[in-house]
Amino acid sequence: MNLKKSMGRERQVKDTDVNIIPVMNIFLLLIPFLLLTAAFVRLAVVELSLPSLGKNRTKQIQQDPKKLILVILVVKENGFQLKSPGFKFVPVNKVGNQYNYPRIVEQLNQIKVKYPHAEDIIISPDARVKYNIIIQVMDRCRESGFPNVSLSG
Repeated sequence: MNLKKSMGRERQVKDTDVNIIPVMNIFLLLIPFLLLTAAFVRLAVVELSLPSLGKNRTKQIQQDPKKLILVILVVKENGFQLKSPGFKFVPVNKVGNQYNYPRIVEQLNQIKVKYPHAEDIIISPDARVKYNIIIQVMDRCRESGFPNVSLSG
């Protein structure tokens, strides 16, 4: 005989279901809130046409190595410094808080007049220069006739 039955202590076991409605209500409110407050990342693409050494370019350099002109534009926190063979440019300092873009374009045009076949330029920005400034410098270089822009770190 069962001791629990004789003493009257037998428990009745009931099947109970878990109530998930409150949890579903929380998710119903939480998911739209998270979607509305999410910050979606937008990437900007900068098109670069890097200098290439294709077959035609290699033949040109081999035939006339003087056509290869190294133009370096150093972008510093306080201004620009342009370096090119045959030229000695003074540094272009900021005017107030703004970079002096017309002056650097003028110097680039001087190089283009002396070397009209030059298309390559290397931009060497300082670590503290903002990305927006580098993009503006690249645009000025392309406008001045230097479509092949390279970045040096």
